[in-house]
Amino acid sequence: MKCVIRIVFLLTSLSLFSQDFSDIKTRIGLLKTTANFKVDSTGISKIPIPTYYCNTNGTKNNWHVQDLNNDGLKDLIFSGTCQPYHQTAIFLNSKKGFQLVYDAPGKILSITSTTNGTEINSYNPSCCCEYYSNLIKVTINNTSAVKESTILFHDKTTITASNKLYAKTVSGILRSTPVVDDVTKKDPCTAEEKTGNRIGIVENESAIVVNQEKNWLLVFIKQNGSYAVGWIKK
Repeated sequence: MKCVIRIVFLLTSLSLFSQDFSDIKTRIGLLKTTANFKVDSTGISKIPIPTYYCNTNGTKNNWHVQDLNNDGLKDLIFSGTCQPYHQTAIFLNSKKGFQLVYDAPGKILSITSTTNGTEINSYNPSCCCEYYSNLIKVTINNTSAVKESTILFHDKTTITASNKLYAKTVSGILRSTPVVDDVTKKDPCTAEEKTGNRIGIVENESAIVVNQEKNWLLVFIKQNGSYAVGWIKK
C-alpha cells in the first residue's frame, strides 16, 4: 500500500509541475511580445464608465470591454498611462454596478478567454529606483474570484527558457546574473549598502529550472502562487 501511495503522490507532483512548466513557458513567451495589445471599446457608449483616478481626461479610448466571468454582463478594463506608470485596472459588472477588483501598474500583454473565465497578463518593467520587473497574471473565474500570480525578476536578469524545464531542490545564494559579485556598494537611491548581485539566500527550496549557463541555473522559486527568479550555482 505504501508503494501505491508513493507512486500516486509522485504522479500527482509531476502533473502539478507540468502545469507550472506550461504556465511559465507561456508567460516567458509574452516577454518577447512586441505588438501592443489593442483595447476593444465596442459598446462603451452604452456603458456608464466608473470613476477612476487614472482616467483624468475622461477619454474612452483606454477602456477595454469584455465579459470576463461569463455572466453575460460586460466588464471593463482600464489600460493607460497613470504617471509615472502604465496602469491596469479591472472592474467587474453586476446588478450593483461596477466593482474595482484589481488595480496595479502594468501594461496589458494579452487577454485570454476560457470556458472557466479569463486570464489577463500585464507587464510592469523596472523603473527608476525600483529594480524589479513584474510579469503579472490575473485570473478571473466564473464565480468572479480573482487570483494573482507574479513573476518577479531583477532588471539585470534576462529570462530565456530552454526546451526542457525540470524541478530541483536548490540551496545557495540567489543572484541577478550568473556571476559571483560580492562587492559592497551603496545604493544610489537609498544610500543603503548592497552586496554585488545578491538577491537572497535559499535553503532546500523547490525550484523550477528554466535554463542553464555553464555551472549556473536560472530558477523560478514558487512562493504563494508567485515566482521569484534568479541564478544559482549548481
